[in-house]
Amino acid sequence: MTSGDVDTTGPRLLPAEDMPVGEEIDCGSYEVTEQEIVEFATAWDPQYFHVDRDLAEHSDFGGLIASGLHTASIFQRLAATGVYQRYDVVAGKEIHNMRFLRPVRAGDTLTCSIVIRSVEPAGPGRSLVTIYGALANQRRRPVLELHVESLVRSRAVEQGAVRSE
Repeated sequence: MTSGDVDTTGPRLLPAEDMPVGEEIDCGSYEVTEQEIVEFATAWDPQYFHVDRDLAEHSDFGGLIASGLHTASIFQRLAATGVYQRYDVVAGKEIHNMRFLRPVRAGDTLTCSIVIRSVEPAGPGRSLVTIYGALANQRRRPVLELHVESLVRSRAVEQGAVRSE
C-alpha cells in the first residue's frame, strides 16, 4: 500500500441513516466500586459525600455516593461502546434535561439503554441525531436520564428528509 492509498480493509463506520430510530438499545452494564467513586470525586468533584466515608455516613445520603458527573461518564462510556462506536459520529452537540434520579452507590450495577428518537438533516453530509438515554440500577430503578443531540455523518442529506419515532 502506498501513502496515497486508502485502507479499505478495516471496519466501516455506519452513517446516520442506518441508526435504528425508535428501537430501545441495551448498551450493557457496569458495576461501580467504592475506590472509583472516591478517585473520580477526588479529581473532579471533591465534596465530602463523595470522598469521605465517615462524613458521608452522617450526610443526607447515609454513605458515599458517586458524583453525578461520574454517573454521566458511566452513561457515556456504555453509550459509546454500545452504540456510538458503530456510527460515524462527528461530535456531541448538546445535552438536554439531564436528571439524577437517585444516588449511585458502591456495588450498584448500572445498565444503560438508549432510544434513538430522530435523525434529521443538519447540512451537507451530516445529520442531527437525538437520543433518549437512561441508566438504571440492579433493582431496575432509574438513576439517570437525559436527551443528547449529536452530529453524525450521513450518506447524503436530502432537504426535508426526517426520520423520527
